[in-house]
Amino acid sequence: MTISNFISNSESDTRRIAADFARTLQGNEKICLTGPLGAGKTTFVRGFVEAFGISSRDVQSPTFTLVREYGKHKKIYHVDLYRLEKEDEIIEAGIHELLGSNELVLIEWADRLVKFHPVPSIRISLTHEENETRIISIETIEGA
Repeated sequence: MTISNFISNSESDTRRIAADFARTLQGNEKICLTGPLGAGKTTFVRGFVEAFGISSRDVQSPTFTLVREYGKHKKIYHVDLYRLEKEDEIIEAGIHELLGSNELVLIEWADRLVKFHPVPSIRISLTHEENETRIISIETIEGA
């Protein structure tokens, strides 16, 4: 298990940290984002997709659609579990198929996953500090 911590003092810092992180990946990871409302999860996703040449203006939280897809050649899937009340809704929405796929998937509100939590995965926790400051912790979760 590897843990890295970063301090972000602005939205542009969060996007830069995310883009730098994205450039280190192979492209089939499951990225589990956690943190309270307003912590910067969607901002992180915006910076992340910019590393793949996708405009951050194209990124909107998929709170109501549950899943958004970005990119033309290499797909990036952006999942938001905020509205889910029961974990079984993951099956009903077909999200469990993405979690078991070879695709790059970013999951907001991933703390709502219990029995479907992907392993291996990367957990990114965002927490509020003072003003615009956020602590971004990136942790790899290896297979059993």
